[in-house]
Amino acid sequence: MAVEDGAALAEALSDVTVIEDLKSALKKFENVRLQRASQMQQASLINGMLLHFPDGPIQEARDAAMRPEVEGHQFDQSPNQWSDPTTQTWAYGYNAVDEMREALRVPEKDV
Repeated sequence: MAVEDGAALAEALSDVTVIEDLKSALKKFENVRLQRASQMQQASLINGMLLHFPDGPIQEARDAAMRPEVEGHQFDQSPNQWSDPTTQTWAYGYNAVDEMREALRVPEKDV
């Protein structure tokens, strides 16, 4: 998240040439990053719950679903979000610079 923040902040500030534009650029940065940080925090909370089930049927089902991954076999999905292919694309395929560029194109009132 810190690397994303740095890249997005650099992009947000890249076109600021006068102090009067700084507030708008920082507000857009805040809006973009707040949304992304909230999504990542929610995913982390869910993953924390998934990885800390008490012993019992739900934990056993989770472990069975993760067995191919743990044993090094090919898998299409996993209860472990950070190794799940769909979540990996969402989490690690995110381009903070592109998202910031897009936000900077939107007029102030629409942000």
